[in-house]
Amino acid sequence: MSLRETKRRATARALAQAAFDLAVERGVDGFTIDEVAARAGYSRRTFANHYAGKEEAIVAVATERVRHALDTAPDEDLPLVDWLQAVARKQLSDGLLMVLRDLRVLAERHPPLRPHLLEVQRCIRETARDAVLARLDGRGSRIYAHLLVGAAYGALTCVLDG
Repeated sequence: MSLRETKRRATARALAQAAFDLAVERGVDGFTIDEVAARAGYSRRTFANHYAGKEEAIVAVATERVRHALDTAPDEDLPLVDWLQAVARKQLSDGLLMVLRDLRVLAERHPPLRPHLLEVQRCIRETARDAVLARLDGRGSRIYAHLLVGAAYGALTCVLDG
């Protein structure tokens, strides 16, 4: 990943975290985009370069954590299932489960957030599937990657529902 892309992702991650933190503290309607940008240390224009609105930024914290865990994934020589377990442990230790739980609570209180949360959940599954496919590097079938990611995501959904 280039330095420019690394900085772009760091900015998006900081803005998403600021939006999420403000939503948890004050509720989705309790803050403005200007406050998100100020808390993250960026301008409103920078916010607009990354997100269409605060709902999109709030839920993006989950996607950013997934991407960060994949970017810092363990040794490529691990067998696929061991690698997936290591990535899952990294995501959980980074608080992804709690973030998803908090997003679900926020979406229950603020229904306009729901479609954004569904989109993030889809993006998480696609990101995980793409990472598995990249690890397989043509050595396995696409259906195997879909099933593996579906099983992992299904288990996570059961935990969130419970």
